[in-house]
Amino acid sequence: MEVLPSVKNVIFGFILLVLVVGAYLLGSVQSRKVISIPPAQWAGDSDSAQAWREFTASLEAAGESVFAAAPDEAERLDGLQYLAQLASASLEMKLAKGSAAQPEFTDWMDGYRKFLGDSPDAIYHTAELSPDYRYEISGNGGEAQYLGFMIYGSQLNGWNRAAANISNEAMSFDAEGNFTILLASNPPENEGENWLKLDDDAHMIMVRQYYHHREGKLEATFNIRNLDGPQYRPANDVQLAMSLRKATSFFNDTLSGAIALGEMLSAAPNRIDPPKSYSPEFGGVFYPTFDNEYFGSWFYLEDDEALVIEGEVPDVDYWSVSLQNRWMQSFDDRHMQVGLNNHQITTENGRYRVVVSHQKPSSGNWLDAAGNREGLLAIRYQLSQGSPKPELRLVKFADLVNAR
Repeated sequence: MEVLPSVKNVIFGFILLVLVVGAYLLGSVQSRKVISIPPAQWAGDSDSAQAWREFTASLEAAGESVFAAAPDEAERLDGLQYLAQLASASLEMKLAKGSAAQPEFTDWMDGYRKFLGDSPDAIYHTAELSPDYRYEISGNGGEAQYLGFMIYGSQLNGWNRAAANISNEAMSFDAEGNFTILLASNPPENEGENWLKLDDDAHMIMVRQYYHHREGKLEATFNIRNLDGPQYRPANDVQLAMSLRKATSFFNDTLSGAIALGEMLSAAPNRIDPPKSYSPEFGGVFYPTFDNEYFGSWFYLEDDEALVIEGEVPDVDYWSVSLQNRWMQSFDDRHMQVGLNNHQITTENGRYRVVVSHQKPSSGNWLDAAGNREGLLAIRYQLSQGSPKPELRLVKFADLVNAR
């Protein structure tokens, strides 16, 4: 019996559909295939290949550390995203832009990365340095409220040492806001030129910009060049291995520091005094600056609780209060009110009061805990001459009216 054309079309269409669906399912399964770790022999005698294996092993170990440190799924998911961002920054800083002979600035956060206690009001750039060279930074200050350049050395324990600093308050600019800074072991011949001393252990410079309101502001721009640098040459096996190991060290040290700080502070939440186990030397892990006075705490809030932060208004041009997660990442300030600076905080009789809670109070300065039961509280007083430390009090949200 002859099959009607319409029936042929149906059969053909069905066969085509089966083939398409089958191909999709096969591709989907293959795309989700987990690749097995190859034997170590593939690296052979290549030092850079061995360094790559060390980096990837650190990624795997970091995932385990995140799951061990975080008590719930939400913080673990945040932690995995944090690791991806930190790995990206580590490779850019130490590998792609890691040459002290041909330095380049890395935008640490770059619009999506967050680590090491970032401020929503700040922009951070770093470049690798060596005391074997002299450098010149040139640029324009833009409309930054604060523009600071901080050089870091290395302590014997491997942590960072805040070494030399200069900010826009002390810098010389021309009429258009342009500037140059010499980075060298010896001062410039002409007095009055901007200069940062390079000690024998200098290894990095960090540039900080702070704004009361970043939107619409003209950011500072700057470049760095080596005044004594050799001609560019592609990295050889030893140099590539060294860069990869520096990326691995930065990744591991940054993660370890965040976990250690969380363990220290969470043992005594909602208190402004640092734990006895905290030391200024340990603080070097987080790249501090001479120009910021830091206060911090671990907050822990039940659904019906609020943390009240009170203090004397510091006599400074910039100060702020902000919240971070366990991994020292500021909460999402694009969608929630998780940070306030002195242009946004209402004060009364020379004092300020900020409330951290899961619910918004009817009035006053408020930071949204953003669904987080616990996390970090960061308070910065910039260019402070020694202001009294703020106070913290845990209260019931219903009692906020009487919390003064």
